Parts: sequence; structure tokens; C-alpha cells
Amino acid sequence: MKTTGATVLWLFLKIIKYLFWAAVAAFIFIVILLLSRYQDIKAAAAAGLAGKEEISAAVAALQSQNWTEAEARAIQGQEKFAASLASLDRLQNNYLIAHIRPLSSQVNDLEYLLKTAEILSRSLVRVVPLAGDLATLYSGKGQGDFSSLPAADKYRLLQKIYEAEPELNGLKANLDLAVMNLDKIKRFGVLYPVYNRLSDIKGELSQAANLLENTLPLTMILPILGGYPQASDFLIIFQNNDELRPSGGFIGAYGLLKTKDGEIVSLQTGDSYHIDMPAIGRWTKEPPAAIAKYLKVENWWFRDANWSPDWPTSAQTAQSFYNGEIAAVGQTPLDFRGIIGITPDFVADLISLVGPLTVQGQTYQPENFQELLQYNVEMAYKEKNISEWDRKDIINDLLAELKDKLFKLPSKKWLAALKIIDQNIKEKNILLYFNDPSQQALADNLGISGRIAQPTQDYLMVVDANLAAFKTDAVVKKSVEYSLQAGAQDWQATVKLRYEHQGGFDWRTTRYRSYTRIYAPLGSVLEKIDGLDEEKNDFNTTDDWENNKTIFGFFFQVEPGDSREISVHYRLPQAVSALSADNSAYRLLVQKQPGRRTDRLTVKLNFNQEITASQPAGIAMSNQGISFQTGLEEDQAFLVNLK
Repeated sequence: MKTTGATVLWLFLKIIKYLFWAAVAAFIFIVILLLSRYQDIKAAAAAGLAGKEEISAAVAALQSQNWTEAEARAIQGQEKFAASLASLDRLQNNYLIAHIRPLSSQVNDLEYLLKTAEILSRSLVRVVPLAGDLATLYSGKGQGDFSSLPAADKYRLLQKIYEAEPELNGLKANLDLAVMNLDKIKRFGVLYPVYNRLSDIKGELSQAANLLENTLPLTMILPILGGYPQASDFLIIFQNNDELRPSGGFIGAYGLLKTKDGEIVSLQTGDSYHIDMPAIGRWTKEPPAAIAKYLKVENWWFRDANWSPDWPTSAQTAQSFYNGEIAAVGQTPLDFRGIIGITPDFVADLISLVGPLTVQGQTYQPENFQELLQYNVEMAYKEKNISEWDRKDIINDLLAELKDKLFKLPSKKWLAALKIIDQNIKEKNILLYFNDPSQQALADNLGISGRIAQPTQDYLMVVDANLAAFKTDAVVKKSVEYSLQAGAQDWQATVKLRYEHQGGFDWRTTRYRSYTRIYAPLGSVLEKIDGLDEEKNDFNTTDDWENNKTIFGFFFQVEPGDSREISVHYRLPQAVSALSADNSAYRLLVQKQPGRRTDRLTVKLNFNQEITASQPAGIAMSNQGISFQTGLEEDQAFLVNLK
């Protein structure tokens, strides 16, 4: 037995010995093969480092506004990175590297990194001439702000922006491609020491790409708003969302804006009642039933024209009413290029950018702008011996001061201005409608048109209309909860609305009175509404075929210091469940009503089958149900994948 054991041990050691020498031989063979590609490795590294140095020099030249040097260095950087990729490509064709996965994986990571660098250098080559052209317009002229530019340069600036769309589209595509390459780099590998920095860079590139995505339509729209390539007239609708109406707020004031080649030729605001009152007895239009009943009026006026939450519809109505009413008193209707709707929230954000506005001895800041202006036009005018007819003239003074500060904004703050515009577009504090279909398509693309969306699956929008409740929306805290119980036969939905009145009875606030509408998928069937005092015949259900929605409408009141919870129960059409089954996914879009301040949105979804993924990230999730809690400052989309 001992002899046998010793023999086995001897054979085992012999095998280990041979395996060891085989491994050494294989290692030597691999080293020899890799040494044969040493020149490619060295060339790739050298070219990559040289490219980095060229791009660093290009950025330095950009910062010193040496546009010729910046472009030349960027071109050289692009060429160096291209040469580095060519060397790396030869390395990848090596048989050993191509067939040993750990080696090929590391080389691939290097390729993704170099491709990202090459793409960004190519982008720099395209952008530098545009940046140089724009900067040249400011070279030695004025104070480096828009207002100090000569008229000819304002025209050229708008022209450059208008013509920059192809370059910016190319830049956007390049940024997306760069992010895709960074996504492919593995966390653990040759780039592990700098992986976190690469993740940061990817985040920065994604932000830049998102900003460009929202900015691109602006490159077409801003020149149009500035009166390029032809002079433009716009009707501005000031929507006070403290007195909420379907498309943003009560139309207490309006503005007439004329622009040409970057210049504001004229901007004049007026009280909406100055349009309505002279037309009494000369203009007739039957109002919507809710306006007639709860405002106790027999005619539909310009000030109430924004009854639809769909901005294109309300904008067309406002334009028609404005021109119809002034024509009724013998004035000439105006040919507007577009209708602009804005809420005070947008103006407050602009004040945060340009600084406080001091008008008639009072200082308006972002925090007090809306309430102080309301006090001056509702109460203080009496103390100042200003006539009721002229009480809103202060709006002209405020806009003149704001316009002056905006036009003197240093160019280094333009990016901040674009970010403010972008955020207010998302929050629907700015709405645009163009009479030209091609320009309206741009507004739709930018997401600034305020259009009711028409998704193929589930949908919700809650629309409040403050009817004779002063500015009480300012003190009402609101929340929305949407629940879905997806059964085998039908899908039951419940919208739970909560209104908490935190104000009192004073010059600004009173009991809250709202005619509220729930917009649901077309074909939804109302089952019951809980929480209302009114009889059932005060409810109504209508089908909006144009927007593919069924609407549940009702009126309610909330006393100061009190709260009310209203639950609307309805059955979704079978098309929603059928599409979800066909696509193995459920989609819900919750649209924000322009101007509405919703403190909390809760979405609870329960299915009769397992779910595998969701978007956005859910706060609570089980095998068959998910619960989200978020805000509703902008539209919210939800996706649940079904097994």
C-alpha cells in the first residue's frame, strides 16, 4: 500500500511539473506575441496622450477667445485620437488578443474611451467657429450685453442663432454617442482607477445633451420671437395662477408685443376689462355652462377665454375674442404671429436672475412679486388716488424695468437664462401658440405648446377652475392620488383629491370655489363620486373626441380653515388593459394643469399578475403592486413592465 501511495504521489508531482512548464511556455509565448504588438500599444498611447494635450490647448485658446488657435488645436486633437484608434484597431486584430476575452475586454474599454475623446474633439471642431462668430459680434461693442449691440449686429446675432440648428443637431448627436461609449466601459478593468471620474464625465455629458435637446427648438423659436426674419406681433396673456383657470390662471391683463430684428418695437399692457367693458352690448358669445352658472354671467368674455386646459384651444379662443371685441367697437383686428401665455412664477424666476425690480418706490423680489403686485392693483391704488381704470398701469412700469435688465444681462449669464426658460417650459409657466403650422410644430417639439397629450394607454389630468374665489389658490394646499386596481375582467381607477384651505376671509382670499374636471382615457365610465355636498345632477360626464378624453366635471367649495377630500371612481376602457397586455407593459401619463400647484402626487398600481420593472423608481414595490410618490411640477410618466 505504501508503494502504491508513493507511486501515485510521484505521478501527481510529475503531472504538476509538466503542467507548470506548459504554463510557463504558454506565458512566454503570450509575452512574445504581445511584444510583437508593442509598437501598436506604444503608438496608441502616444497618439492618445498627444490628442489630450491638443484638446487641452484648444480649451485654453477658447478661454482666451483665440478662435483660430482653438479650431486648429481641436483639429489636431481629433487627428491624434483618430491615429490612436487606428493603432488600437491593429492591436485588436491580433489573434491572441481577439480570442482571449480578458485581454480583448481591456482593449475594448480603451477603445470606448478613445472613441469618446475623438467624438468630443470632433464636436469641438464644429462648435468653435460658431462660438467665434457669436463672440465677434460682441468684440469691442457696448458692454457685452444685448441692449448695447448695434441694430445690425442684433440682426446678425439672430441670424446666426437661426442658422445654427444643423451644427447644434450634430453636437447633440455627438454627445449622445459619447455617452453611449462611456456606458460600455466596464466598472472593473484597466480603467478602474478613473472609473468614478468617467462616471462623472458621463453625467456631465448627459446633462449637456439634455440641455441641447431642449435648446434646439429654441434656436428656431427665439429668432421668431425676436422678429427675425420678419417683424412679428404677439398677444401676451398674463395668467394669474393664484386665481387658477384651466390653462394657467385668470386673464387679468394682456400685452401687445411687436418685435423686429431683435428689437422690441413696442410693448404695451392693459387691463382685460378694458377690452371687455367697451364691448358690452356689442359682443355676444354664449359662455360654457359652468361659467354661466357659477359666475352668474350671460356672456363669454376675453377675460374668461382660457376655459380649455389645452393651450392651443384657449390661445385661439383668446385671439378670436380679443379681435372680435375690439372689432365690435370699431377698432382694427390685429394679425398676430402667436399667443404667449405666462404665469407670475416665470416672472419671479426672471427677477431671481436679473435682481430686484424697484418701481414706484417699492421693491419687487421673487418672494413677494405676485402678492405685492396683487395688493397694488387690488387695494393700494385707492390710497394713491389712482383711478380703477388705471390701476394696472403699474404692470407697464414693471415690464419696462424687467425688459431693461434682461437686455443688459451679461452674455456670461445667458446659459443661466436658458436654464430658467427650460425649467419654466417644463413647469408650463410659459406657453406658446403660433398661427403658422410649421412654427406651431416647433412649439410642440419644444414642449412649450401646452397641448393635451394623446397617449395610447392610461392618462390623467386634474383641472381646477377658480370661479369667484378671489386669489384663494395661493393658500390652498392640494394633493392628487391615483389608484388602479387591474382585475381580470375590468380595470378600476380612483382619483382622490385633497384640498386644504390654509387662508381666511380678507381682500385676497375667501372660500375656495372650483369647477374641477378629471380628464381620463376616452371611454372611461363614471361609477361614483364621494365627498361632494351637491346632488348627483351637479356631476356631468362629457366625451372630448378631439383630444380622446372622457371628462368628469363637478363643483365644490372649501371654507377657510377646512379641508375636503373628493374621490372619483371610474372604470377604464378595455383598450387600456388590452394595449397593456399586447405590449406587456402598462403606461400612465399624468399631465400637469398649467399654473396648478400640486404639493404631492401619489400613484398606486395593483395588477393581477407579476411585475418586473418600473419607471420612475418606486418608493414601495411588491410582486404585483407598486406605489410612487412624487411632485407634479411637470408632467409625470410611469412605466410598469408586466410578466
